[in-house]
Amino acid sequence: MLAAAGISLAVKYGGPYLALPEEMPVVISMIILPTLILSGILWRWQLQSPSALERQASDDTTETEKSPQPDSD
Repeated sequence: MLAAAGISLAVKYGGPYLALPEEMPVVISMIILPTLILSGILWRWQLQSPSALERQASDDTTETEKSPQPDSD
């Protein structure tokens, strides 16, 4: 919460001192850049951790090993 307040104050009082051109590509990149950064971090994090599907598959195999299957005669 404190970090958000600090960033807000920096944007409010420090923003006018930045000389950014008011062109559409600059504005769009400033809007999309945080989303792209966060999606890249989450994608990388997902690749490093085991996926939920692999964990679910391993849980399913252990359940089938615990419960005996009926014999089909």
